[in-house]
Amino acid sequence: MLLDHKGARYTEIDVEKVSGARQEMNKRSGRTSVPQIFIDQLHVGGCDDLFALEQQGKLDPLLAG
Repeated sequence: MLLDHKGARYTEIDVEKVSGARQEMNKRSGRTSVPQIFIDQLHVGGCDDLFALEQQGKLDPLLAG
């Protein structure tokens, strides 16, 4: 909802439905929980991490880049 509120364009990949997506997510993030959020090639982390960036004022610059 945060990304929608900010008008950010994103692609949601359902790791249960897309073959190989969970393995790719694990490889890129080193984590097994979902969601794992990436902005461009930067691994942000999960939902809590995304909201922490917002609270720190660091999310908008990432989305603008």
